[in-house]
Amino acid sequence: MNRCPITYESCGDSKYSRRGLHLFSRRLENLNDFRYSAAEQRQESVIRSAKMSIQGVQPKLSVRLNIVKSVFEIVDKGGRYIIKPQHETYPQLPENEDLTMRLAETVGIEVPLHGLIYCRDGSFSYIIKRFDREGKSGKLAVEDFAQLSGMDRETKYNFSMEKLIPIL
Repeated sequence: MNRCPITYESCGDSKYSRRGLHLFSRRLENLNDFRYSAAEQRQESVIRSAKMSIQGVQPKLSVRLNIVKSVFEIVDKGGRYIIKPQHETYPQLPENEDLTMRLAETVGIEVPLHGLIYCRDGSFSYIIKRFDREGKSGKLAVEDFAQLSGMDRETKYNFSMEKLIPIL
C-alpha cells in the first residue's frame, strides 16, 4: 500500500493518488518519473543557474508539465513549477521542505501547490508551483526579506534572526 507523495493519501499500488494528479491538471491520469536522477538534476541546476530568475543556494530547476507525455520537463523559460532535488550534504531535504509546507498549511498558512515527485533513480524531488507567475506570461512582483532589509544577492546571507525582528 503506497501513499501519494503529493496528498499523503493511500493510493494502492499506484505512485500517486488521482486527487494528487488532478491538483496539477484535471487531464493528468498518470505521472511518469522525472527523467533525471538527483545527481543529474544538481548538474543541470549548475548549468542553467545563470538563465533562471529564481535565487537561493539550493539547487533548483524550472519545469513545466507536459500533459501529453505525463512528465515534468526542464525549461529555461516559462516554467510554472520549481523542482529541488536531493542534496548531497543534507539528506532528505525535499521531504523536509514538503513536510514544513504541509505543517504551515495545517495551521492555516496559505501555501502554493507542492509535493514530492519520483525521479528516475527512485529518489524524491520537491516540487512547488511558482506563486510569482500569473496567466501565460505575467510576472508578479514578490519581495523577500533580503529586499525588505535592503540587502543584495552578495550580502543577503550575512544576516541574522536578530536583525530580522525589527523588519517584521
